[in-house]
Amino acid sequence: MSKSGGGIREVETAGENRKVKLPESLGFREGSSSVHTSRTMMFGELSLVFEQVARNAKRDDYFTAIVEQNVLGKPTQTTRKRSAQRLMELYSLDENRPIFRLLRRFWTTDSAARPMLAYMAAAARDPLLRATTSFVVAIPVGASVNPKEIADNLAEKYPARFKPTTLRSTAQNVASSWTQAGYLTGKVNKKRSRPVVTPVVVTYGLLLGYLCGTRGKMLLDTMWTRMLGRTPAEIADLATDASKQGWMNYKAAGSVVEITFPGLLTTQEEKASHESD
Repeated sequence: MSKSGGGIREVETAGENRKVKLPESLGFREGSSSVHTSRTMMFGELSLVFEQVARNAKRDDYFTAIVEQNVLGKPTQTTRKRSAQRLMELYSLDENRPIFRLLRRFWTTDSAARPMLAYMAAAARDPLLRATTSFVVAIPVGASVNPKEIADNLAEKYPARFKPTTLRSTAQNVASSWTQAGYLTGKVNKKRSRPVVTPVVVTYGLLLGYLCGTRGKMLLDTMWTRMLGRTPAEIADLATDASKQGWMNYKAAGSVVEITFPGLLTTQEEKASHESD
């Protein structure tokens, strides 16, 4: 369920006893629309754009690169514009939004982390992808994943929303995004796998929780860290590694945990994240 107010959306997520506020000013998106009714998370396209566009580029620069310079190699002006629009919906492509700016910052640090970094950024902005992630995470590693099961899960979450053909194609797109992220392997017969989760991935996951107003030990177990398919203890170990590498500050003394991100957020963004609490 969701409600809006003051530019902030509240969503009650499965497995959480409290409502999570998603600050739109920081780059989160709510609502009923989803790119996955027509496309996937577009990891390949995002990677190509990042190769061709400077890290400090403006939103208009991304549009120019995709539409006018055709860095994605699309055959028509219509498909170029559509691809640019979908990438903006998924990732914002706006350095003024920390969700995107920090995605770009972490992108160059660890190539193995890129699929999950992109997935979490897309999930922060695509409500349907975000809502269905718990389904794939709950599947045991090694188990087969039937396309019909994915479609049935969508139909259960969104009764009467999809026509049969749209339901099938949306389920295929969601499954493709899960495969791109590393949750699934196989082209036809898909099986559940463990995505690559590195200290940088954990840093980004903790940051998403922080931007939503969560602090301290609770950051180790949020909707974002649960996407990683790791226990809070494993998340803590990876956070310790991230702290040693200088991506964040992680301090734990008994039951008291302090997690901060020096230099990663502006004063205004820190204020907006505190207002989400």
